[in-house]
Amino acid sequence: MTTDMPTETPTDMSAETPADMPTETPTDMSAETPTAMPTEMPTETPTETPPKPKRRRRKGRLHDRPRKPLDLQLTGSAPGGKAIAHAPDGRVVFVEYGIPGERVIAEVTADKASYLEATTVLVLEESPQRVQPRCPYFGRCGGCQLQHINYREQLRLKTDVVREQLRRIGRFEDPPLRDMVGMTHPWAYRNHMRFTVRREGDIGFMERGSHRFLRIERCDIALERVNRVLADVQDVTFGTRQITVRVGEHTGDLLVQPRLKWRPRRRGRTRSGQKQYRERLLGQQYRISSAAFFQVNTRQAERLVELVIARVLAVRPRVVVDAFSGVGTFAALLAREVPEVVTIEESAAADGDAEANLSALPNVTRLTGTVEETLPGLTPSPDVVVLDPPRVGITGSVIDALFTSAARRIVYVSCDPATLARDLRLLADVGFELTEVQPIDMFPQTQHIECVAILDRAGDG
Repeated sequence: MTTDMPTETPTDMSAETPADMPTETPTDMSAETPTAMPTEMPTETPTETPPKPKRRRRKGRLHDRPRKPLDLQLTGSAPGGKAIAHAPDGRVVFVEYGIPGERVIAEVTADKASYLEATTVLVLEESPQRVQPRCPYFGRCGGCQLQHINYREQLRLKTDVVREQLRRIGRFEDPPLRDMVGMTHPWAYRNHMRFTVRREGDIGFMERGSHRFLRIERCDIALERVNRVLADVQDVTFGTRQITVRVGEHTGDLLVQPRLKWRPRRRGRTRSGQKQYRERLLGQQYRISSAAFFQVNTRQAERLVELVIARVLAVRPRVVVDAFSGVGTFAALLAREVPEVVTIEESAAADGDAEANLSALPNVTRLTGTVEETLPGLTPSPDVVVLDPPRVGITGSVIDALFTSAARRIVYVSCDPATLARDLRLLADVGFELTEVQPIDMFPQTQHIECVAILDRAGDG
């Protein structure tokens, strides 16, 4: 059985590439016939931490040199959608396109002092969780890392990654971790894509780990409306290096940037150049500008918001702070449920959208600035703080501001389990108790992981 597969690209495949720690939990899998696999790679750094993709060439990368094959037994899973093995010299090997429990032949793609990176090229003993990737570009495009794995197993492996990060980085011996919430239909969900455009009009992505262009005709994790735009503009536009497509799944709105130019006698029908579009979550309408962040999976975003609101309301707060509030996603829906909501956001890109989305809500107060400067001394004092920071997490000064605040509960939304685990430990060390971590699969078929963590002030009754 031969397989072809993807990983991640300049597809605005958000969220993300975490710097997580691997999970050494072996899975007992049965053997089968050898499976040929694609040859390629991503990248990063430490001993038991899979490398983050970087685009420039670095020392230790085996670009055009012959690659050394290794016979490996895969014993666990690691962040980045990789499996873990050990080389004959004892070094950890981070292996693409493998599944824990398999025995594979993998070619070394990076040789570092403390670890190796490798790509599976032949499966000698196949896991029963292995499936045929749906996408013909899998293994060349970089947007997906997990299409070769049964979806239920993807959820289990991602949950294991979160557990291991909480143990290793967060030092939580027995973390209060729930099973990941998956999707009923884990395809055709991305509402935001960014495509590369070549001078001749070809549209696609850059191949993972390289500067080679890969023309594509459709993306199976993108909404069908996105694929219709791609088909319409393929070969007929020029004068731009990238095209961004954003779709309101519940509204039908479309944003295509930049304004497209058409080739002589070859014209697409897609309107372009829109500055913003609208989307609805749980019946609440939002305006989102081209540069503003909004969740790329509308259906799972609604589940995420429902979870956040439920955990906020569980402590019957009077005042809720929505920190790193962006366009007002949480604030607009929380305003229906609590007497007072205060938003804190420093991004200028989100400010106009937040004004449009929140100005009609009389119980919402908008504050512009950093969380560490704005939260201390805030009156009235918040009962709950919702945190939804960038991937890098929060700073020590934000931890201090939360500690000195009157907040009884923190609801922390994170797209990087490694920085989440670090921040949860810092919050636990200043007196907050971690009571729940709920992963939500916002990005099926990919390595990316979203979590909602709940912390309560220790001793608060």
